[in-house]
Amino acid sequence: MLRAVLASLVLIVALGLVTVWAVARPGSALDLPGRLAEMAAPRLQQFAAWYDAGPADGRPDWEEQSRLVLNGDPVAGRAVIDSHGCGTCHAIPGLPRANGSVGPSLAGLKDRSYIAGVLSNRPGELIDWLMDPPAFSPMTAMPDLGLTEAEARDAAAYLYAMDR
Repeated sequence: MLRAVLASLVLIVALGLVTVWAVARPGSALDLPGRLAEMAAPRLQQFAAWYDAGPADGRPDWEEQSRLVLNGDPVAGRAVIDSHGCGTCHAIPGLPRANGSVGPSLAGLKDRSYIAGVLSNRPGELIDWLMDPPAFSPMTAMPDLGLTEAEARDAAAYLYAMDR
């Protein structure tokens, strides 16, 4: 009886391994290691660029680099911020008409610990906040402006890149 159970287990494991090998061989749609490597390649290239752009002693300035927004365009972000009227409520450096006082000034945003007092000041959290502020703070006065992820990414890139 024990032999039959062990033989069945060995057969099940062998069939499972053969199936995994057949389905997930390199180049197939389920080639997880290959797919992960493809997805990581652009980020590894950006990491290499960040490392090469470090301070004079050769080490990257991780504090500053942590504020960079992957695939964000600060120039496009300035246009997004201007076109959505963010300066009506916020004072924003670099935008002549952005002198609102309803919300906080966004000068020096990159040096703050928190976004709106509820999220850590990191690019991903800022993008999420810009896309739907009431989802994170239901009592916030900041409305959902209907920003797409690309628009929020660009706006975040501008906010982190602007001078004080």
